[in-house]
Amino acid sequence: MGVEKFAKKEVAALMSRAGSSTRASVGPIEGMINLGAGDPDFNQPEFINKAVYDAMVAGHTHYSFTGEPDFKEAIAKYYKKYGVDIDPKTQVLITSGGSQAIFQAFAAILDPGDEIVVFDPAYTGYNTPIAYFGAKMVRAKQVKNKDGIFRPDFANLEAVITPKTKAILFCTPDNPTGTVWTKDELKKLAEICVKHDVIAISDEIYTEFIWGGKKHNTIIDLPGMWERTMVLMSFSKTFAWTGCRAGYIIAGPELMKVLAAVPVGICSVPVPFQKAAIKALADGWDFVAEMKAEYKKRIDYMTKRLNEIEGVKYAKPEGAFYLFPDISSFGMPSMKFAMEFFQKEKVRVAPGSAYGEMGEGHIRFALVRPVEDLEEVCKRLERFVKNLPPQAPPAVP
Repeated sequence: MGVEKFAKKEVAALMSRAGSSTRASVGPIEGMINLGAGDPDFNQPEFINKAVYDAMVAGHTHYSFTGEPDFKEAIAKYYKKYGVDIDPKTQVLITSGGSQAIFQAFAAILDPGDEIVVFDPAYTGYNTPIAYFGAKMVRAKQVKNKDGIFRPDFANLEAVITPKTKAILFCTPDNPTGTVWTKDELKKLAEICVKHDVIAISDEIYTEFIWGGKKHNTIIDLPGMWERTMVLMSFSKTFAWTGCRAGYIIAGPELMKVLAAVPVGICSVPVPFQKAAIKALADGWDFVAEMKAEYKKRIDYMTKRLNEIEGVKYAKPEGAFYLFPDISSFGMPSMKFAMEFFQKEKVRVAPGSAYGEMGEGHIRFALVRPVEDLEEVCKRLERFVKNLPPQAPPAVP
């Protein structure tokens, strides 16, 4: 029986072009090292697990239609570390992880035919929800600075804004590029949002993982941005909660009314996990510090090692825990490079082309395995590129 005729047209379109994903299951394969998906290889500490159990024993197992008030208060207290005062009652919406935060933000504002500007390269998880709502994703090309770090190019941004543009979406620290936006860059973006009367959607889920003395800056508190910003946050990376699903959106009180009106039903974090999340925000920072130290060790190791592999160009990330090395010198499309690397060396990475046109010529490593495994990855990468047949370099456009 063909069921396609019953599908919403946007769903049917997504089905027809479904492809590979970093989240797709590829195992078990003996000897495989998976650096595809950004699922931290740390388990939640026992005190958080116990907090879930204790909350259930205490009877916190009933409806919580708009989220636990004490969880929202803990979120507001946490975000104040960035110098922003928010009202937990009117400016925090609890979501089931970052993916629901993305979906609900889009559901609140996107009509069919609307345009949303996404920087290029950009996280692939934005693509299908935008298409689902019948909107159009427009890419604003980023450019590399002298250090090889992708940075927003505001001439490129303004060139793609049209009367149909509803929002501009950006990520800081960024996945996959590792870019941390500066205060000046955020001020420029805020000016553009005000000038063109569009929403800024600020994906900030990697704020705890920033390197080299950089700091996280916010856009919501800049002039004109209080009621035109949605901040998307998640516990998935901060506390290694990818399977437990906890996230939230911060917005101005009036914009929050729009977000809260999306009819998602009781689609939120189970109450015992909300109670545990309060405990995590209060007492989980030693655990976060341990993860940060380990990620830094992995980044430092990979920085040194990748720079030793001939043909690989590498810029050390400013934030997050991904590496996005340039492999364009090998004259091979990134999808083919990633597939052959996987087939010949059993290492899974993401092709840069998945993140947009500007990502072509790169691959993404998610540093979700210990240094010992990364040493093996680099051995395999070095062997792989040495055995590549000579290829003509890609044509210059």
